[in-house]
Amino acid sequence: MEKIFKSKGMTTVEKWGTLCILITICGIYLFVKEVSALCGFFVAIPYIFSSYKRKYIVKENGDLWAKTMFGVVQKATGVTSIHYNPSTKGWQWRTRQMVVRYQNGLKKGFFPITPADPEGLIAALKEKNPGLELQYTYK
Repeated sequence: MEKIFKSKGMTTVEKWGTLCILITICGIYLFVKEVSALCGFFVAIPYIFSSYKRKYIVKENGDLWAKTMFGVVQKATGVTSIHYNPSTKGWQWRTRQMVVRYQNGLKKGFFPITPADPEGLIAALKEKNPGLELQYTYK
């Protein structure tokens, strides 16, 4: 059975950036008075909501899928290792907190994830992939 983990959400910097973009779009609409100026507003809202509501799905075979409301964005088939740093702080904490590395045949890759329950996700992946290499970093 699949196990689903929710994302941690948006950082404060992402929230303020989103608010600034939305205020800019509304300001452009007020000064230009054209309906076409609101097209950016209608495109931005689903994208922001989609990245906020990201889910991480651990499949039966041990694969990890990152899914947004628009569908599956990233697939890690053949997860080989996870780099986890729970004490990450600063500007890029989302890209440095947890990085998943995978290899499927000749295809290799990695991507950062930010689950709300990182220890639960690691336990679920370790259960499906007994040879999973864990790299903890504490600063």
